[in-house]
Order: sequence, then structure tokens, then C-alpha cells
Amino acid sequence: MKKRRTIAVVAADVFNDYMNDIFTGISEQCRALGYDAVTFLLAFNMDSGSLIQQGEENIFTLIRKNVIDGVILMAGNIASQNLVEKFRKVFSEWDIPVVAVDYDLDFCESIYAEDTRLFADMTDHLIEKHGCRHIMCLTGPEGNTPAMSRLKGYRASMERHGLEVRDDDIVYGDFWKIDSQKLAKAFIDGTRELPDAVVCANDVMARHLCDSAVKGGIKVPQQLKITGYDAAHEAVMEIPSLATISPANGRMGARAVCRLHSMITGEEAEIVPALGSGELVFAKSCGCGSNVSYALAKREDYHNRTERYDNYYNRSGMLERLMEEKNLDGLLRKLNGFIYTINGLDTYMLCLCKNWDNVEEEDNDYIREGYAPTMEARFIYADGRAEFPIREFPSEDILPDFTEDICGEPSMYFLLPVHFMDRCFGYSVFRFSDVRKAVSSIFAQWNRNISISLEFLRVRTKLTSINQRIFMSSIRDTLTGIYNRKGFNRLSESIFVRARDERRPLFVMMADLDQLKMINDNFGHIEGDNAITVAANALQSSCELNEVCARIGGDEFAIIGCGDYSDEQITEHMEYVRSYFDRYNAGSGKKYEAGLSLGYYLGVPDEGTELEKYIDIADEMMYADKVRRRKLRDN
Repeated sequence: MKKRRTIAVVAADVFNDYMNDIFTGISEQCRALGYDAVTFLLAFNMDSGSLIQQGEENIFTLIRKNVIDGVILMAGNIASQNLVEKFRKVFSEWDIPVVAVDYDLDFCESIYAEDTRLFADMTDHLIEKHGCRHIMCLTGPEGNTPAMSRLKGYRASMERHGLEVRDDDIVYGDFWKIDSQKLAKAFIDGTRELPDAVVCANDVMARHLCDSAVKGGIKVPQQLKITGYDAAHEAVMEIPSLATISPANGRMGARAVCRLHSMITGEEAEIVPALGSGELVFAKSCGCGSNVSYALAKREDYHNRTERYDNYYNRSGMLERLMEEKNLDGLLRKLNGFIYTINGLDTYMLCLCKNWDNVEEEDNDYIREGYAPTMEARFIYADGRAEFPIREFPSEDILPDFTEDICGEPSMYFLLPVHFMDRCFGYSVFRFSDVRKAVSSIFAQWNRNISISLEFLRVRTKLTSINQRIFMSSIRDTLTGIYNRKGFNRLSESIFVRARDERRPLFVMMADLDQLKMINDNFGHIEGDNAITVAANALQSSCELNEVCARIGGDEFAIIGCGDYSDEQITEHMEYVRSYFDRYNAGSGKKYEAGLSLGYYLGVPDEGTELEKYIDIADEMMYADKVRRRKLRDN
């Protein structure tokens, strides 16, 4: 049951500082305003239409209008434009508050980073600190909102310093490497005048411009100064280190929450002040030299948040060790041993569709779209402890109703699909003590290992079931359903060995159907089969102590057991079989009487003997009974 307002965050990649900063801002602002944030993620962010992509995108079917109060849509990070179009169609029809982050959509408001001032500040730095006069701007695609706002900051700085901006000083790029490499080539071959500096609208373009220029013989920063935007980890580690802008992406996420809050409640909210407003990072590529303290701090932070846990995970053998387990309970208990590889994991829940493995159904009969109406929380990690319950909840609630008991305060939850190709198993729920720690890709890889190991377990269980059915059919008599000779030979030996070694009574009964040839010859084989079936039913129903009953020939049967038998019990056993036939013959209306000749052995086997000895004893007694019964019929 929903207990507080909830914002759905729709995203894709979580493996970079950009996304993590936005998530941090969303988390902090939601906590301040008393919202839960449920983030729906993809482990594979592709635009392929493949089965695995279908399985990934299925996580978004959990988003329910009656459960959420608003949506933050991070569409710019979603590779599939078809998926973005689905969101546009669904959310516009739902008529609920939606805010897009860093992306323009025609049906909702968009929130962007406040980057104009920062871009102007970096341009100011090149002019005032390094005396640059001819500065070019390599921005993103023309008309793109972030590209134009960063261009605006560049123009404002140039105008404020009275510097000319020529038409060819503005290059509209692709936020990727192609246009930056083309620009470097133009500088190298002289088709473009080499400026004093180039301010780039992101680090990717700046890094590729820098690399291509240096390879072409241009000295950075002596001949050409280059700056970027994003302050990505790669920028700090670049050679030469890249001067860049650390944007206020956390503040952008917080602004999105505040805007939704206003749309939901009509009230304005203050942005959490600790998120900051961005900063400039000076380095070698602008001529300031290495910012050693900043680089060391970033390197240490990267090690503590990401690299250390990457090493833990890479050495854990997680996937292979999960695949060792032969049942779900063992797999889940083994999973608990890998919690340590995820930095800052506070809470984890594995929610599986009821009957997730679908072992007894046809291979093509499984959940492809949506989730089972009833989900089961099968593994819960919270407060440093793991539980392995089976706690059911409706999938339409998204989170189990007991989540509030585990996480009492407003929280940000990350949901990742658990599936194999397009076969839906369920989903994982992650909650971190500090969202900043979720920058590592490990928790997505960790979740994928669960998906693969569940599929491996499902297939193994399915094959075991099939093999068991094949085996059972191979040791069962197709006419009567009791064991056949192969089954008797396979099972009787272990019963005999137990009786011999443990010095316990062995019971062996041999039986032969009377007059089968006469029944077949005079009444047909269908009646003969009927008589065989009646004999099997009589013998099988007489077994009360888990004895093995088998048809070992056309009209021959055997029973074997090991237990605390008495002579009186065996006499009752024999009398039961006789009376079964008496009752059958009295009411069958058949023109023949069915019956069995019986013989048995009861006793503790001698040491060093074999089962065949006792079968022969019972068989001899059965033959004597058969002769006696024939004489009675003849008279």
C-alpha cells in the first residue's frame, strides 16, 4: 500500500558521473520534500529491437498511473527513439506531471543544467588569465538546447571583453568525436586558421580534438588551448589533463523534483543548498598546469567508489558460483555472499514472478510482457541481514507493502529487470546508503549474473524433469503402470543389500497370471490385457510398506520389500490378493475367471548370498501353487 508520494524516474545508463550526479540531486531533493523516487533502469541500453532489449524494456511496464504522482524522464540517455516515443504517447495520455531532464519533448517541460554562466566563466578564464583573443567554440548540434545555452555563454564573454566572434569561429558539432577530429584536421592542414583556444561543449569533443591536434604536431597548450565540459573521470586522467567544467547536474536533478512538486501540490520548494552550482577545473590543456590536488582527489574518490569494488567483483567468481547451485534456495543463500561487492548497498530485494521458472509448461509459454499479477519477494537484504522468505505482493504495487518497514524514510530505489532474453523472471530492487556510491556499473552486472544463473537453474531443472520422466517411462510397464523388469532390476538390488547388510527381513513374492493363453485365444488379447491389468492392480494395492511391485514378463509379476515383516503380515498380504480376485470375478461379468499363482520368501538373507537365491525360492513356491491351482480347475 502506497504511504507517501512517489516519483518515477525513467532512465537508462547509470555507469557515469553525469547520470549519478543527476540521481544524487533527485535523491537529496526527494528526501527533503518527503518523496520516494523509484528509478526504472536498463542494464543494456540499445536500439536493436532484439529479444534481450525487449526483456530489458519490460521493466517500464511496472510504471502505474495509480501508484506514481509524477515522472522525471531522462530521455536523452535512452538509445531507442521508439521507446522514447512510447513514453511520449503513454505519459501524455495519462495526464500526470512529467518533467524531461536535458531533453526537449513536445508534451512536457524540460529542465537543463544552468551552464550558460559556467561556460562564460571558462571563456573569461582563457581571456583574462591566458590572454587569448581568438577563441573558437565547438558546440553541439545547432538548435540543441544545451549546445545553444553553452554557445550563449561563450558569446556573452567574448562580447563583454570586446572580442570579435566571426561566423567560422562557431562550429556546430555532434557531441561526439567526428566533428572534433575534422576540426583538428583542418587546423593541421591549414584550411582553418589556428585560434588561440577552443572551448568545447563537452569533454568527449575536447578530448578527441586534443588527441588529434597533438598527433598532428600542434602543441597543447602552447599553440592551442582546449577546454571541455562535464569533468568526467577521463578528462582528469587525460594526457595532457583537460581543463573542464564540473556542471551542476545534481542541481538539475533537484530542480526537476522541485518543478514536479510545484505541479503536484501548487507549492514552491527551495533547492537543497548542498548540491552546489558547478565549478571550473583548470588543467594543462588550458595552460594552468596539472591540478594535482584536484586530480588526486578525483582519483581517490574513483578508487573508493568504483575501482575497489570492481576488483572485489572481478575476483569473486560470482556467476560461476551461483551456477553451481541446484535449487533456488541454495542460489539465493549463495547470492548473499556477494553483497560486499556493491558499494554502499543498504537494501536489496529480489522480486520474482510467481512460478517464475515455468518448468511444467511449454517452452514458448512464458511471460514476455508485463509481470505476473502476484510477485514473490524471495531474497531481502536490509540492516546488514539477509532473509529468504516467500512474501507475496501485487506487481501493480511495484514495491512490496513491507518496504516501508524496511526503509522508513523517503528513499530512492533502483529497479533493474531480471530476465533472460525476452523471458521475464522478475526484477531487483536496490537502495543505497548514499546514491553517489551507485556510480559503479557493478550492481547492474551483479543483477545480470542473477538473471543468467536463474536461467541456468531453470534449464537444468527442466532437463532434470524431462530426464526423470524419460527415466520413469523407461522403468515403468506401459500397460499397467507398475515397474517393468528394468525397473525391478534397478530397484530390487538396493532393497536386498539393505536387508542383507542391516540384518532385516527380506520379503520376495513371485506371481504368475493363470490361464493367460486361454484368455487370449478364446476372448482376444484385449481381454488378456485386461486380466494382466487386474493382476497388477491386485498386487500393487496389496503393497503397504513401500514395496516395489513389477511386471517382469508377459504374465509374471514380482514384489520385493525390506521391513519388519511377520508371518502373519505376509499371510494377510496373500489373502488380500486372493480376495481381490474373488471380488473382481464376482462382479466382472466376464466369461472367465482371473487369478494368480503366488509364492514368497520371508527371512533375513545370509551373508555372502545374492538376491537370485531368494527369487528362486519364491519362484519354486509359486510354481507349486500353480500346479495345485491347475489340478483344482481340472477337477
